[in-house]
Amino acid sequence: MTTPEHSDTAKLLRECDAGIKMGISSLGELIPKVNSPALEEILTQSRMEHENLRAEAEMQLNKLKDGGKNPNPMAAAMSTLKTNFKMMNGSDHDAASLAANGCTMGIKKLNQYLDKYAAADSESKQLTSRIISAEEKLTAELERYL
Repeated sequence: MTTPEHSDTAKLLRECDAGIKMGISSLGELIPKVNSPALEEILTQSRMEHENLRAEAEMQLNKLKDGGKNPNPMAAAMSTLKTNFKMMNGSDHDAASLAANGCTMGIKKLNQYLDKYAAADSESKQLTSRIISAEEKLTAELERYL
């Protein structure tokens, strides 16, 4: 029998997994399109931080014998299209704006999931909070480009 804590923990971790994968992918699309070496470094460091958080989410999911979750294919395709369209003749301002908007959306969703899956264990909630902090940190670092 699955307990509410186990169920909410798995659901929260799946959403974290999908969101982190989306963030890593989006950052990977943006990095080669920026002009500023400083902005490239900010995005690269954030991508590495997201990859570390993803590894943690994966470890927690493995403990639950859960394979995780991929981003919604339609949302991923729309993100790629938007990035490619906006960055065709885009500037570093456009890249920073895309990344900051993605962070804002991620923060909003993760906070909703924390509320929705309130019975999740403390370890998964802490990971979710660290992902939110990483998104907030990236947003703050992007401010000078906006």
